[in-house]
Amino acid sequence: MKTINLSRFAPPGTQIKEEARRLGLGLAAATCIAVLIYGVSLRSAYDFLFDRVGGDRVLRSDAMMLPFDILLGQSLSLFYIVALCSLFAAVSHHLSYYMGSKSIYLMRRLPQRWELMRRDFTLPLIGALISLLTAFLLKLLFLTAYYIVTPAQCLPTW
Repeated sequence: MKTINLSRFAPPGTQIKEEARRLGLGLAAATCIAVLIYGVSLRSAYDFLFDRVGGDRVLRSDAMMLPFDILLGQSLSLFYIVALCSLFAAVSHHLSYYMGSKSIYLMRRLPQRWELMRRDFTLPLIGALISLLTAFLLKLLFLTAYYIVTPAQCLPTW
């Protein structure tokens, strides 16, 4: 299997593994928090559909599950923050040319016109896209759980 050399897409001296590790930790934290928030929200909405009669749970006749968007709430917000932080890495990449022996003037004189832009923006954009794609896939997973858990007669009508 051929590996991609990511150093072509980052400023010289960038710790690519460290950036990938930070992105992974951010995505793991965002996933855990999103699952926790949505799980608690779905559980409480599901419990609200039932009444206790004696020791048994009985589905209320007028029970209606909250719409999915309300249950989802802001549970995916941390993914958007991770994407935004990933985009801020582009600023950090660009500022790295102004520090130490790295010269912005040398990068501007390279024969490839877009070399500086490619090195500044490729990895941060990939990180942001991974974060947004993860949020989308998790939203689909949450929607699937919503339809599996909710009794058919309690689904809201659109």
